[in-house]
Amino acid sequence: MSTKSDQITLQELISRLKDYLLFLWSKKLWFLVFAAAFAVVLVAYNGLKTKKYTATTSFVLENGGAGLGDLSSLASLAGVNLGGALSESNDLFQIDNIQELYRSHRMISETMLTEAPFRKGGDLLVNKFIEQNELREEWEGEQGLENISFSIPREQFTIQHDSLLLEFTDMIREDYLAVSKPNRKLSILNVNVTDEYQEFAKRFNDALVQNVNSFYTKTRTKKSGENLAILQKQADSVKLVLEAAMLRLAQVQESAPNRNPLYKTPLVEEQKLMVDIAASSAMYETVVKNLEIAKVSHRSKMPLIQIIDYPILPLKDNQWKLAKTIVVGGLVGGFLALIYFTGVRMLRVALKEEEHQ
Repeated sequence: MSTKSDQITLQELISRLKDYLLFLWSKKLWFLVFAAAFAVVLVAYNGLKTKKYTATTSFVLENGGAGLGDLSSLASLAGVNLGGALSESNDLFQIDNIQELYRSHRMISETMLTEAPFRKGGDLLVNKFIEQNELREEWEGEQGLENISFSIPREQFTIQHDSLLLEFTDMIREDYLAVSKPNRKLSILNVNVTDEYQEFAKRFNDALVQNVNSFYTKTRTKKSGENLAILQKQADSVKLVLEAAMLRLAQVQESAPNRNPLYKTPLVEEQKLMVDIAASSAMYETVVKNLEIAKVSHRSKMPLIQIIDYPILPLKDNQWKLAKTIVVGGLVGGFLALIYFTGVRMLRVALKEEEHQ
């Protein structure tokens, strides 16, 4: 009994491939129609969509505290045991959490109330935001909103001011702002602000980066700065006490230049002053050592924020160039045509094989 082999020879495979290519070649006009149609659709979509500009600032962040070993060595040479003072790590403001800091209501609202140098004169970003979004037209007839002004001191803001700022913050966070890390292994952060008005996008991006980075630096160095100020005050106080004791000793010695060495009582005050000077000198030396260590520690807490790229006008927009749009549209149309006619071909072959069985 003989059976039909299901194996396909190389010659049959080449023959089928040749038939398939000839079939596609016979549909070349349809390929052109598909490519032209999708190119037209993509050009129309690209031209009709709202043009938006994106301002991008990228920077690298290196947290302070990397030189703790050097600080410990310096402390040991100075004869001071720091213990765990330098081993405390504050992970509140690591690079991952800074992304949320950029999206916080405080940072965005402070940025909205920042004055920016627009081409037609400086103005608050919040005023430009209201003007560009034509919000005052929407507020017509609403009591208290038609003539509301943000160009007043912050402490004079009413509930309406705070409510609007909260609403603006949500709008910025959802539709304008994007903060991301291009690589999880690198301490690089990208801050993107997208808007229909490129100057507003740039000015808001610049102000937001400035405000957040300044807040971050101050917060990172706040504790070490307070400790430094306390030590500096102590050093100044001890120095004044030491100088006063030295001055008093000189006055006592000058008051009796030819003192009789047989009289010991007058020497008591002089000896007391010398003890005070020795104690104050030792205390001042210790405080100065701690002060110098605190200065090094304070400098090590300063984070390195190095701007890599910053937005420059004119900004890039979301619309493609005409040539790129036509090419991409043609390729997409041709690919879809290939899928369609390949499916048709496979279906016909399958139906033909079933008829012969």
